[in-house]
Amino acid sequence: MDKNKLLELAFIEWAANFKTSDRKTKDARANFETLFQKWKDLGATFDDTFEPLLPKAIKTHQPTSAVVRNSYNVLDVKKYKTLKEFSDDWNDSIESTAQEVYFEFFQAVPADHDPEPKVFGNMSATEYRAQRRYADQFPELDTRELVKAWREQKPYNPEVDDKLENILDGNKDETNS
Repeated sequence: MDKNKLLELAFIEWAANFKTSDRKTKDARANFETLFQKWKDLGATFDDTFEPLLPKAIKTHQPTSAVVRNSYNVLDVKKYKTLKEFSDDWNDSIESTAQEVYFEFFQAVPADHDPEPKVFGNMSATEYRAQRRYADQFPELDTRELVKAWREQKPYNPEVDDKLENILDGNKDETNS
């Protein structure tokens, strides 16, 4: 059977069993852990579950409008929040719990993730090639002539200093003049 179908069936089974389980906000973590562990056991990945199944699981756990309205009236929170604020807070709490538990089970792969092995100083071959292309666009400074002239210089020769200034494009140091 197709893996996506198995994941969908696991979700449907969880949703059916969920009708008899505790739907309190404090039990949301345990409820989501049960579902996500089942998905993990079936070999699910982040891409298999994030877009198609996670929103359904969150929606399944969120209370209906009748439950929200009854809880709003019973808990006597009318002094502090409107019904809409109360409902939004409740739903946001469940959604954030679901996402927190989800990311504990399924780590997202960053967009710039490079699956190649790291061989060049903690860089993959692709990253190394990109770095070399960037570095190669700058001119290479050849200092062999400068070093040779400097080594041959016995007494002080201002021409060598002038060559050094020209090659390195430096400004004359006012303090050493």
